[in-house]
Amino acid sequence: MTRFAVHYSYGPEEQQAQHRPEHRAYLSSLLEQGSLLASGPYTDDAAAGALLIVEAEDSAAVQALLDQDPMMIHGVVTAHEIREWNVVLGSVGS
Repeated sequence: MTRFAVHYSYGPEEQQAQHRPEHRAYLSSLLEQGSLLASGPYTDDAAAGALLIVEAEDSAAVQALLDQDPMMIHGVVTAHEIREWNVVLGSVGS
């Protein structure tokens, strides 16, 4: 399995708020399955977005998971990037 960092860019706050409960429930299911290792929104003053750390066979498998995220389905995620990520120091999942 490979780890991936996923960056989400979000649209308007009212859309985020509308779909956040369903989004978090979906991410919780991925966490229980072991596919999602960590996730959370950025809290700085830059554009709204979030970081997800996902473990999967390849980037296509990550995209398949993202395609089922309510934030993606409802167009709240305006852009996303999937990057293979190698943990050199520290740990995320085990």
